[in-house]
Amino acid sequence: MPTPFPLDIRKLLMGNNSIQRVPEDFFIFHGDLVYLELRNNAIAALPDGTFSSSSKLVYLDLSYNNLSQLGAGLFRSAERLVKLCLGNNRLDEVDEVAFANLEHLQVLELNHNRLQRLSVAALSGLPNLRALRLDGNPWLCDCDFAGLFSWLQENAFRLPQGLGEIRCSLPTEESSVPLSDLTEASFRDCKFRLSLADLLIIVFSGAAVSVAAIVSSFVLALLVNCFQRCAPSKGNEEEEEEEEG
Repeated sequence: MPTPFPLDIRKLLMGNNSIQRVPEDFFIFHGDLVYLELRNNAIAALPDGTFSSSSKLVYLDLSYNNLSQLGAGLFRSAERLVKLCLGNNRLDEVDEVAFANLEHLQVLELNHNRLQRLSVAALSGLPNLRALRLDGNPWLCDCDFAGLFSWLQENAFRLPQGLGEIRCSLPTEESSVPLSDLTEASFRDCKFRLSLADLLIIVFSGAAVSVAAIVSSFVLALLVNCFQRCAPSKGNEEEEEEEEG
């Protein structure tokens, strides 16, 4: 980014340039920024500490860049953000806590990226969210999408263009369908399908129980054998009584 800017600058419009990165210490020197537009540049990555001193930032536009991932702590300190524009990037991964602490966020744009799935946890922590754009992504309607579909149905009033503008591809088909054509019944088979993690837990739990049963049986056998060896027999007791008599 070109420098220097006045240290007390509050509004900065840097759209439609060829900026490739934002220095990690940028907000340390420009902590009074309230409005920052960086749309239509060539930013490909944002390290987690980029917005560490952006506590006054309210508006941030990063649309039309080359971002592919959003890390866990990227916006952690931008607690006053009201509008966050991330549309028209190359996002294919969003950490489930990428938007944590953004309790004032009202508008979130993730449209026209490469997202196939998104954790519900990434959205459920935004209590003041009013407008959410998810259209233009290649969503995959598999069992991992079932939770997000339920959330979107319950929060359809937050989607400016409605469920019909969000489309997803069925695992067995190449064509996509609008979410408005789907229902909870479309994912009914997912309720009876175990994930790989569930299967591993069951396998290891069964193995642990089997091992514990074998060990317990072995210990019990040793105790019984020891008791039989150590306890005096009935014949020995009678011989001892006769000798005493």
